[in-house]
Amino acid sequence: MNHLISTSSRPSRTPQNSLRRKPSRPHHSPRPSTTKMPKISEVVKRDLSLLQDAYHHLWTVGPEDRKPNEFIWPLKRYLIVEDLLVTPALEDHLGKLGATRHNRLSDDYESMNEKLKHMQTFDVTEPSHEAALKAIWVDLEPHMREEASKDLDQLEESLSQSDSEELGSRYERISQLLQQPYGEHGAPDKDILMALLETPRKELITKFGLTS
Repeated sequence: MNHLISTSSRPSRTPQNSLRRKPSRPHHSPRPSTTKMPKISEVVKRDLSLLQDAYHHLWTVGPEDRKPNEFIWPLKRYLIVEDLLVTPALEDHLGKLGATRHNRLSDDYESMNEKLKHMQTFDVTEPSHEAALKAIWVDLEPHMREEASKDLDQLEESLSQSDSEELGSRYERISQLLQQPYGEHGAPDKDILMALLETPRKELITKFGLTS
C-alpha cells in the first residue's frame, strides 16, 4: 500500500517519487471487478488510490486550469460510503478497537467536510485555495494511511471471504448510485456540491435513499 500514500501535501518532482503521474484526467467512478467479487479492502483501497490521483492531479496543472470538484466530489462520495458501511463494520467486528476507530473516522469526516466547504469559498487562482487544499491533505493523508495499513487488514481478518465480498459489493453499489447522476467521470457543479457538503450526514443518507 506504500504506493498509495504520500506524506507530502505537494508531490515531489524528483525521479524517485513513486507517486509521479502523467498529467492526465483522473478517473473518478469506481470500476467493478469483472473476474471475481471484490473484497471490501480491495474496493476501499481502490477508492483511496483514486483520491490520491485526483489530489495530485490538481498540482500538475496551473491554478487557472484546476477543476477542484474533480477532487472534492470523489472525496465527499468516499466519505459518505465509508461513514455508511466501513465505520459501522469496524465497530461491529473489532470490538473496543472498532469503536475507537469509528469515533476517529467520524471525527475525520466532520473535519474534512468542513475543510472542503472552506476551500469552496475561494477562487482556484487565490493562494488561499492552495492553502485550503493542503489543509485537507493534512487530514486525508493519515486517514488513508491508517485505513489502508491497519483498519482494512484487521477488518478482513474478522470477516469470512463471503462476508467481505458482500460488503465490497454493497460499497461499490452505493458508490455507483451516488455517481450515476453525473456520468462515469463527472462531478456535481459547485452549487450542488456545496449543498451536499452543507447537508447533515443522516439527512444525506435519507435524500439519496441509502441504507447500509
